[in-house]
Amino acid sequence: MFTEYKINNPESFETPEHLIFEEKVMHNIESIIDLVGGRDRLIPHAKTHKSKDTLSLLIDNGIKKHKTSTLNELEVLAECKPEILILAYPITSVIKAKRLENIVEKFPETKFYTIISNTFHFDLIKDIDNLSGIYIDLDTGMNRTGVLKENVPDLIDYIFSNNYKKLRGIHAYDGQTYGVVSVEDRDIDTQNTLKDIRQVEKLVKEKFLMNDVEIIVGGSWSFHFYIKEKDIKLSPGTWIYWDISNIKQKELPFQIAGVILGQVIDQNKSNDTVTIDIGAKAVSSDPATENRLRLIDKPNSKLIFQNEEHGIIKLNGESLELGDYVLAQPGHACTVTPKYNRAIKIDKNGDIAGIITPHARDRI
Repeated sequence: MFTEYKINNPESFETPEHLIFEEKVMHNIESIIDLVGGRDRLIPHAKTHKSKDTLSLLIDNGIKKHKTSTLNELEVLAECKPEILILAYPITSVIKAKRLENIVEKFPETKFYTIISNTFHFDLIKDIDNLSGIYIDLDTGMNRTGVLKENVPDLIDYIFSNNYKKLRGIHAYDGQTYGVVSVEDRDIDTQNTLKDIRQVEKLVKEKFLMNDVEIIVGGSWSFHFYIKEKDIKLSPGTWIYWDISNIKQKELPFQIAGVILGQVIDQNKSNDTVTIDIGAKAVSSDPATENRLRLIDKPNSKLIFQNEEHGIIKLNGESLELGDYVLAQPGHACTVTPKYNRAIKIDKNGDIAGIITPHARDRI
C-alpha cells in the first residue's frame, strides 16, 4: 500500500498505531553486525525500544551487552538475562542507590555496571557489593553530563584513595555530533573525542596499574567512526528502529522500521491542508514541528502545526482525502516508543505478526 511498507487491511487498525516492520528490524540487526565486524563490540542502548521482545531478539542474534538510562529499564530488561547491563545514567540519591543494589542482587546471572563523573556519584554507589564495576563518564563536548578531561585526575585520585577495585573503564557519549550531516565534520569531532579518551585511559592505567581499560563510546551519529579502534566498544541507540533525523547519515545502511499509521480526519481545501490524527501525543514532539514526521509517498507535504491529537498537514500539491490512511516516519524514534503501550509487528507480507511491548516505558 505504501512504498517499501506493505500493510494489509489498514482499516482494521484504530489509528494512530505504532507499527514495527520486522523485516526492516532484521535488516538493521544484520547490517550493524556486518558494519562493526562482530557482535562482542556492540553495547547498544535500550532507550529506543525499551522492550523485552526486542532485547530478546538482539540476544538471540548474539548481541548480549546492553546499555540503559532508567532503573526501570535496567530491572525489566534484566529479566532477559543479558550478559551485561550498564546503567548509563548517574545515581544521585540514596533511594536510587538502594534500588540499584536490589536489582543487582535480584539478577545474579547478569553483570551490572554504572557510570560516575564526580565524587557525589561515586560515594552513593561505592558500597554496592555485587555491582560489577563503574565507568568514568567523560564529557567530550556535549556539555550535558560527564567529567571534563581536566578534572579527571582529581576524580581518579578520589577513587584510588577509597581503595576501590572495580573501576572498569571509560564511558563517553559524544552527542554533540547529533544532526551534523557532514561526514568530514563528524570525523574531526570524533578524532578529538578519541584523543581525549586516550589521554584519560593513560591516566587510569598509570594510577591503577591497569592493563585493560574498557572504553565504551559513541551514539547513533558517531559510533561507526570508532570501528577501526579495535579495543573500543560501540554504543549506538536509534539504529534498531531508525528515523528521519538519523537517515540523513547517508553513509549508514539502516532502514526506518518504526512508523505511525494515521488517518485524515478533516480537510480545509481553501488552505490546502488536511488534519491527521497524529498529534503531539502520537509522535516525537522534541524536534521542530516540521521535522516531527514525514508522510511516506507524500514528499512535498509538511507538518505545519500540532495539538495533542491533531496534526495539520500542508499538502503543497500532494493529494489526500477524508478517510485516507497515512504512514508517518518519525523524526525521533526513541521518543515515539513510550507514547504507546504496544507496537504492532508487521511481517514481510504485510500481515500482523504479533505485538511488541515497550515493557520499560514507565520510569518506576
